[in-house]
Amino acid sequence: MAPVTQTSDNAAAERILIVDADKMMCELLQYKFENEGFKVDLVHDKDSAFELQLGEYQLILSDLMDAELTGIKFARAIRERNDTRNTPLIIMSAHAGEDIIVDSLDAGADDFISKPFSTRELVARIRSVLRRRRMMTARRMSNVMRYKTLAVDFSTSIVTIDDKPVSLTRTEYLILAMFLRHRNQFFDRAEIIHEAWEEETSSERAVDTNISRLRKKLGNYGKHITNRQGFGYGFIE
Repeated sequence: MAPVTQTSDNAAAERILIVDADKMMCELLQYKFENEGFKVDLVHDKDSAFELQLGEYQLILSDLMDAELTGIKFARAIRERNDTRNTPLIIMSAHAGEDIIVDSLDAGADDFISKPFSTRELVARIRSVLRRRRMMTARRMSNVMRYKTLAVDFSTSIVTIDDKPVSLTRTEYLILAMFLRHRNQFFDRAEIIHEAWEEETSSERAVDTNISRLRKKLGNYGKHITNRQGFGYGFIE
């Protein structure tokens, strides 16, 4: 089923996707959230949700849907997708036993609210979850170094190109991190060994081999890793 998209003149409004089979509940929440300044889309089943560009939403509010706990499976699926791995997710349900709440949170939900609930409380919970996520994103971004679409997250040691992870060994990662922190500088092999190997017993040949592999894994960005005779290696813009 196609989403019911709200039309707001506030282009900066945060977007919420509501996933709930109860159409009356969806429309009530849509009306309330729009009055609070959010943009809201509605779908009434999980399959319809996955037809959307889920990464464009700032928060997903999902009902468990049924006694089969489809919502918990949905939460796990959301966390497994690259585009929604960090998207805030709140689960709501009339099934509010301790096990269900714990399972929902363990599956990746950021919060759980039991039906029936106060819409005022729900809005407050949404704002709280969004506020926490903004703070986490700000901290994470302060630990990320970028060169165009190449990014190194120093807090997680994850390297991405065009938001897709690049699989590097620890040594390759440390070499790249060194080069990106000091772009347009050259380092001789001894300096690279000191930075990227736990024990400084590796040969200079090992440096050449690791840099060769790193270049290949970085694709076009590998061309920026330059070797200048008498100076060493560096990432040159």
